[in-house]
Amino acid sequence: MTAARTGRAVGRDVVWLDGRLVAAARATIPASDRGFLYGDAVFETVRAYGGELFLWRQHHRRLTASLRAFAIAPPRADLRAAAHAVLRACGLADGAVRITVSRGSGEGLLPARDLRPTLLISAREVPAELSVQRERGVAVVLLPFGHGRGAVTDGHKTTAYLPAVLAKMRAAARRAFEGVYVERDGMVSEGATSNLFAVRRGRLLTPPLEEGCLPGVTRAIVLRLAADAGIASDAVPLAAASLHEMDEVFLTASTIELMPVVRVDGARVADGAPGAVTRLLQERYRAFVARTLARTRRQEPS
Repeated sequence: MTAARTGRAVGRDVVWLDGRLVAAARATIPASDRGFLYGDAVFETVRAYGGELFLWRQHHRRLTASLRAFAIAPPRADLRAAAHAVLRACGLADGAVRITVSRGSGEGLLPARDLRPTLLISAREVPAELSVQRERGVAVVLLPFGHGRGAVTDGHKTTAYLPAVLAKMRAAARRAFEGVYVERDGMVSEGATSNLFAVRRGRLLTPPLEEGCLPGVTRAIVLRLAADAGIASDAVPLAAASLHEMDEVFLTASTIELMPVVRVDGARVADGAPGAVTRLLQERYRAFVARTLARTRRQEPS
């Protein structure tokens, strides 16, 4: 089944499904959709500020690379225009837009050729408590499992998200914000939905991509902003056992931006407050967002 034509979609729970805006409650996919059956799908989450899609080109480039890596046909749609349409239909200026592309419909592990991909675009509000958490810092827990290195899905956002679901459940059970994957050798790779950074003696550290972490768009921006600020950085393996001994720890992702970590498995990081390097990079990130959005608006046709 496909979404029915609904005319003009109104309300805060509207999605784009295969070329149409439709109320989320009425949006349907076939029972044989491969994203549902096998996790045979990729996705991208883009932050919107004031109705503008932030760093759209970088997110679109990563989505395109994932589609190509798994030989999923690109959807025949203007993704940016569709994402803007969803934001407007949901009445959102600030929010998070998720673009999900499955290979299409068809049972059996070996997909048929020339399947038509399923395209779903949704938008949601950014949790209001994030601003307070960015000021105070959050707690994380170390997970007794990682996602392994060298997997074919490394570096891609696929819908095979059971480890992240379990990570969030375990974090919530311990009143923590995020779970951090610990690989078999005791090194951390990333958070369930974030990249991880630490600061030691003024130097910025983050796990290398070879550890299996996502090449985060925000991660890349933070490394660039650190270099501009004269902060040296290294992509090096980080031992889980030493994480709480770092001078500072923070997470990055498009939705949370830069999130200070003040406790790891209940142990305080330094004095239990966001550190100076984290604060500086938060300020520089906000300024970068403002500059980028202003430049985007100047380039938009009137």
